[in-house]
Amino acid sequence: MRKYSAFSLMELIITIGILLILIGIVTPQFIGYLNRSKSARAQMEMLSLRTALQAYYIDWGTYPNELSSLKGASLDSMDSNHANNFSATGIQGPIDYFEKPLPHDLFWIDENNKLYHYVAVGNRCVLWSNGPNKEGLKAEDIAVDSNGMIQYSNRDKDDIVVEI
Repeated sequence: MRKYSAFSLMELIITIGILLILIGIVTPQFIGYLNRSKSARAQMEMLSLRTALQAYYIDWGTYPNELSSLKGASLDSMDSNHANNFSATGIQGPIDYFEKPLPHDLFWIDENNKLYHYVAVGNRCVLWSNGPNKEGLKAEDIAVDSNGMIQYSNRDKDDIVVEI
């Protein structure tokens, strides 16, 4: 009789089972690391946008109606940052407040508008991303109370919010 050196069927089944268990444990951890990394990047990008919005406010005395105004508005825009206006500091518009193209929300949900969500409420404004679950906060859920504090009516734990 010849003796073959090979794995038995039982050894192969046990090995494949162990590999599947390891994959089942590692995959959710890896996805969690990716989501935390994306959330940290979104937070960093929104903090950069906050700086640009604060500079806009210093120059024009109001926040823009939309984030694209940070790159200089067209003449038909309702924002102040266009060629026919002078800022409070005496600079003629349009002023480019963000050197690079405006960053896209890593968790965007609208195919036509991939920028971070933004709303100006009185003399305050809010930037946000809905985070990995892509659900939660909407512009109509944001209000300013009588003390000037921003209130949220539908914010979930995944929302990434920067207030100004």
